[in-house]
Amino acid sequence: MQLFETLLYTVDQQIATITLNRPEVRNSLNQKLRLELREAVNRASADDNVRAVVLAASGAGFCAGADLTERLPGSDQDGFVTRVLNEEYNPLILAIKKSPKPFVCAINGAAAGVGASLALACDLIVMAEDAYLYSAFGAISLIPDGGAHKLLLDQLGSKRTYEMIALSQKLSATHCVELGLANRVVPAEGLVNQAIQFATQVSAAAPLTLQYSKQILREAQSYDLESVMALEAEIQNRLFRSKDFREGATAFFEKRKPEFEGC
Repeated sequence: MQLFETLLYTVDQQIATITLNRPEVRNSLNQKLRLELREAVNRASADDNVRAVVLAASGAGFCAGADLTERLPGSDQDGFVTRVLNEEYNPLILAIKKSPKPFVCAINGAAAGVGASLALACDLIVMAEDAYLYSAFGAISLIPDGGAHKLLLDQLGSKRTYEMIALSQKLSATHCVELGLANRVVPAEGLVNQAIQFATQVSAAAPLTLQYSKQILREAQSYDLESVMALEAEIQNRLFRSKDFREGATAFFEKRKPEFEGC
């Protein structure tokens, strides 16, 4: 186990599990947790022994958002919030989005504020029956951040996203699945195990397929159709020449399970 102060980090059977561990404050993100979480994400992304990552949380809630009780040096200065978002929160969200590994988020209780952005940055989401996404910013006269406008817009469209923001809506786990924001709902007591099983199932797929399809899906959100087609063609040519493709094709004709190496 990698030692951190504000989170737990383990690797088992090629699945890294990162667990937010400030349950006494519903895992709200103080500076220490923000920086350690980014370090853990980067560590898992760079580890060749990790095929998928589960992001979970201890206690009664996934993440209550920013720790509003925290007072950092310079917090009374103009531009402080912009700096913290650009230097700490946003790089964390982007580290998950740009990771070559699939991230599965296990949401228990509330994923609120920037905690919702953290969850939505993951590739797949499993939610406990009592879990929900909460756009809490309007309740304190702020706007969503951490890329929430974009993360929600791509899935919900502008009208539903604006309604969620304006009314500070809570979206239940079932509603999130119906809207395509989450993949499945499970009993709360089995949440993390279900997420690990999901991650294990996904990680059994071809590593190059997982890596490059994640990249294309990310970039397709800002590309037109022709640009996506060109990117697919370029990457497909690269994969066609890979060792894994040769192994996959050989295994197909030999009617056996392929042994992929990610190269």
